[in-house]
Amino acid sequence: MKPCRAFTFVVLAILGAACERRKAAPATDSSNHVQAPATDSASVAANAPTWDQSAGPVLLVSTDAPVRAFVFVPDSTNRAATLASIPKPASVTLFGRNGSVQTAELPAMADTSLCATATLSAAPPPRPWSVGFIGGVVAPIVMDSIGALSAADSAALTVGLNRLASALPNDSAGRFAGLPFVVRSIWRLRLPQGPQFIAGTLSRSINQEATPLQERTLVVAERSQSDSGLTTVYSERSYGDEETIETRDIIASVLLGGSRNVAIVLSRDYGDTVAYAVIERADDGKWRIRWTSPRRHC
Repeated sequence: MKPCRAFTFVVLAILGAACERRKAAPATDSSNHVQAPATDSASVAANAPTWDQSAGPVLLVSTDAPVRAFVFVPDSTNRAATLASIPKPASVTLFGRNGSVQTAELPAMADTSLCATATLSAAPPPRPWSVGFIGGVVAPIVMDSIGALSAADSAALTVGLNRLASALPNDSAGRFAGLPFVVRSIWRLRLPQGPQFIAGTLSRSINQEATPLQERTLVVAERSQSDSGLTTVYSERSYGDEETIETRDIIASVLLGGSRNVAIVLSRDYGDTVAYAVIERADDGKWRIRWTSPRRHC
């Protein structure tokens, strides 16, 4: 399951100074770097990533056909019990990136050591969708891709995301400092009220012959109603061999729970395995990882 088509916007003007190119080191670093303030151990334990129970018992992810879904159980230690507790058939709600909402039935599930899968039924059959939930308090958010925006808006967002990505910390060896970004995707989240959010993925490459290296960056930015500028509210960055580096894709955005917190569902593709994560704007206005699934070979 690979990410959507990469966009080939390359920003040639690099903000900032300094451009001394260092020789790339052979070792790679594929760790993620999430910008967050330092917290004590008690606070970390209290805010450890956990599934929002108001979203229902499982996360459904669309496969290569709208009538088939991968089923991800939030608590992998109780996977069998959770799957067994779901009624058959179960009523499901399916959400698309464009804000579409569909209902369908999940008559049965097949659980293997790799992934649990389900076939959905509805009349008419389900149209393309991104994520689904069984029960739960979930509402859609419309996401506009850069391809649906005007040329002026696309250019402004591309420059804005490049500026924000350039301000994030580089890898410890400084191998990617001064290199241009390629914007792979940009999504604008349209909410009925409140701030506007922009989410995008970018990459930079070192094209050395033996082991080409790549950096992948995810940026979530916020634009307040009274300010036209963008501010980074969440970011992740990884480095490594371009064949195995973690690749992120923004697959959906929804409002969760009675407080209607904005949440983005990410796929994390590692080449031979895939995982999913939910990042959420909490009640205090700060973004955090809400939940991450185990890696699966689906």
